[in-house]
Amino acid sequence: MPSKPRLGLIFCIVLLDIISFSLLLPVLPYYASSLGATPTHIGFLTGLYALCQFIGAPIIGRLSDRIGRKPMFLLDIAGNIIGFLLLASASSLWMLFLARIIAGFVSANVPVAQAYISDVTPPEERSKALGLIGAAFGLGFTIGPALGGILSKNGYAAPALVSAGICAVNFLLIFAFLPESVTRDSAKTDNDTMPTLVDTALLQRLFSVPRTASLLVFWAGFSVAFAMFQQNIALFNKYHLNLSVRETSYVFVWIGILVSLMQGVFLRILTRHYSDEALLNISAPVIVLSLAAWAFVPNIIALAIVLVPLSFAASTLITVINSLITKATARADIGSAMGIAGAIDNSTRFATAFAGGFLIQTIGTFSPGVIAALVMAFFTVWIIATKSLVLPVPNVAHEGD
Repeated sequence: MPSKPRLGLIFCIVLLDIISFSLLLPVLPYYASSLGATPTHIGFLTGLYALCQFIGAPIIGRLSDRIGRKPMFLLDIAGNIIGFLLLASASSLWMLFLARIIAGFVSANVPVAQAYISDVTPPEERSKALGLIGAAFGLGFTIGPALGGILSKNGYAAPALVSAGICAVNFLLIFAFLPESVTRDSAKTDNDTMPTLVDTALLQRLFSVPRTASLLVFWAGFSVAFAMFQQNIALFNKYHLNLSVRETSYVFVWIGILVSLMQGVFLRILTRHYSDEALLNISAPVIVLSLAAWAFVPNIIALAIVLVPLSFAASTLITVINSLITKATARADIGSAMGIAGAIDNSTRFATAFAGGFLIQTIGTFSPGVIAALVMAFFTVWIIATKSLVLPVPNVAHEGD
C-alpha cells in the first residue's frame, strides 16, 4: 500500500485511541469519588496509569521492532477493551485501579504509531507525517472530553462502555486494513529473549550516539516541564481561578482546538521552510515564557490567551523532537527509541501528578508554573549552549515543495 493511505489509517487509529482515552478524563475523578476515593486516591489513580505506561511502553516498542507494528497495535487495543469493560463494571475502588493498571501496561499506541510512520516515510517528509499524530491528539482531546461529559449524564459506566466500543472498532480497523510496515529484512533478528524493563544494551547503543543522547535528555527536561502543566492545569483552574467543572472542560476544548490547528495547518507550512532543529530552537524559548505567564494569569480570559503560544510551541516541539529522534536512531531501533521516549514522558507525568498538588498546597497556586518554566529554561539553555543541535536556519530544500 502507498504511504499516503497508510498514513491516513494511522491518523484514524490514533484519533480513535485518543478519543477512547480522553473520553474518561472529565469523568474518572467523579467516578472514583463515588466509590469512596479521596483526592489523594484520585491523584494516585491518575499517576498509576502513567507509571504502568512507563513500564510497558519500552517493552512494546522493542517488541514492535522484532515482530512488527501491527501485532502491538492489536495487543494495545485488546488490553484497553478489557480495561474499559472492567472500569464500566467496577463496584469498588480496587476495580478502578486494576482497570487502569491493565490499560496502562499495554498503552503504547503513540510510540508504535510514530515508529510506523518512520517506517513508511522518507526523512525529509517525517516531520510533516508525524504532525498527523499531533493533529489526531488535538482533535481527539477536543471530542473525547466533551463526549464524556455528555455521556456521564447516563451514569459513570456509560463513558467506559462507549470507550470499549470505540476500541473494538479500532481493533477491527487495524486487523482488516492496516498492512505491516516492518519487513523481514528490516526486523530485528538478534537472539535476545523476551524484552526486559531495562535493556542495557539498547540504552548503550542509543546513548553512544551523542545526538540521540542529547535529544533524549532534552526530551526528559521538556517532559518534566510540560507534564507539570498538563497534570496540574485542572487543580490550577479550581484553586487559582475558581473555575467550575464546565469552565475547565472549555479550557480543555480550547487546548484541543489550538493543537489541531497547529498540527493540521500551521506546522505543515513551517516544516516546508524551516528545519526540525530551527523549529525546536524557536519553540523552546516560547514555552519558557508561556509557562511563566501561566503561573500568574488572573482570569480565564488571560489563561485562554496564554494557552495560544504555549499550545502552538509545545505541539511543534513534540513533533519535531520525535522526528529528530527517529532520524538519529538506527532503523532497527526506532520502535525501541520511541518506546523509551514514551516511557520518559509517562514517568514525568507520574511524578508531577504528586509534586504539583504538593506545591499548590504548600507554596501556592503559582508554583507549578514557575517550577515548569525554570526547568524548561535550564534545558533550553543547555541544548543551545552545548551546540547539540544546529542553530536555526531555513530549510531551503523544502521551499520548492
